[in-house]
Amino acid sequence: MAADYLHGVEQYFLDNLERPIEVLAASTIGLVATGDDADPLVFPLNVPVLCNSDKLIAKAGTTGTLRNALKDIYRQTGAVVVVVRVASDDEEAPQLASVVGNVDNETGQYTGLKALLAAESVVGVRPRLIIAPEFSHLVGIGAEMEAVAKKLNAIPIIDGTQSGYSAVIAECALYKEVLFVNCGVKLLDDDTGQVVTRKASATVAGHIVRVDNEEGYWHSPSSRKIFGILGTDEVIDHAIGSTTSKANLYNSKNVTTIVNQQGGWYLYGNRLANKVMLPHQRVRYIVGDSILYAHQELLDRNITKSYVDGVKNRVNKLLRRLMSREVISGGECWVDKELNVAAIGTAQVYWDYDLGFYDVAERMTFRQHVTTRYNEAIFE
Repeated sequence: MAADYLHGVEQYFLDNLERPIEVLAASTIGLVATGDDADPLVFPLNVPVLCNSDKLIAKAGTTGTLRNALKDIYRQTGAVVVVVRVASDDEEAPQLASVVGNVDNETGQYTGLKALLAAESVVGVRPRLIIAPEFSHLVGIGAEMEAVAKKLNAIPIIDGTQSGYSAVIAECALYKEVLFVNCGVKLLDDDTGQVVTRKASATVAGHIVRVDNEEGYWHSPSSRKIFGILGTDEVIDHAIGSTTSKANLYNSKNVTTIVNQQGGWYLYGNRLANKVMLPHQRVRYIVGDSILYAHQELLDRNITKSYVDGVKNRVNKLLRRLMSREVISGGECWVDKELNVAAIGTAQVYWDYDLGFYDVAERMTFRQHVTTRYNEAIFE
């Protein structure tokens, strides 16, 4: 008798391709910092640690950059931060080496910035904003941050040296997919009661997360107020409508800064070093990764018509959802028949999709007209 003979009732459990695609978190900060007197049980060296509360600042010690960076982030908002603590060194070369880190394929040890590559495996989340306050402006660190961020589909926030306009513009030109910020911030240190100056990247990261929480990651953090700072250590003139102000000159070269507007301090600048709008790049990363993650479980399935159409329809539902929330202006997924027919027998299948971005109102123009026609009513 046939082995699959059955006299009775049976059922099959089929894949549900109608399940919505979950959009990934966009606002996790990856922080590399020093702190030799930090609690080693809470912040072990070169191990990604998930910090989701400002209560852990008490465990960050008082030396190095870790405590101050966490304070600057949490001054702006509540945030999820993946912390990698690295060793301090009085000599610059070994200090930079510990921040850059390395990967030992034999032992599986990740250190420094490269430890952020292992963050998702260790703590279950992927950093999306990468910072290394007080180090990112140093030679070699920014380049490594950009390289690590590219692998994570993250945005590195790199500080400028504040060495003068021409020097800073030259620094920014070395990068592409980074948010380059040239502005130190003045703060009242609640530990000492003194006004101190620190690099802005931790403050800016916290500010971006706050805007994400209040408006969404698809909005620019520019022209939004930064909380808790007293000023900037570089005087940057800013006049509405001026093309020659220092703030506008910086922005024209893709350098983000901080300006004083009507008594408040605001982040000012929308563009990455390669001119791409920051929110557009973040949407590309988050939407793209959300689609990849959602379909990992559908890998290694037979390429049937229902499979191909099911994936296409699932992506289109995500795009429609994003359109309804005004994350994107439009989007569609389709299957290129010619491309896929040519791929038959290669164990590969293709889906294409496009995204439409809303323009960011970086320039608003009001045209003033002078007329005498209103005076004519006097004589009617």
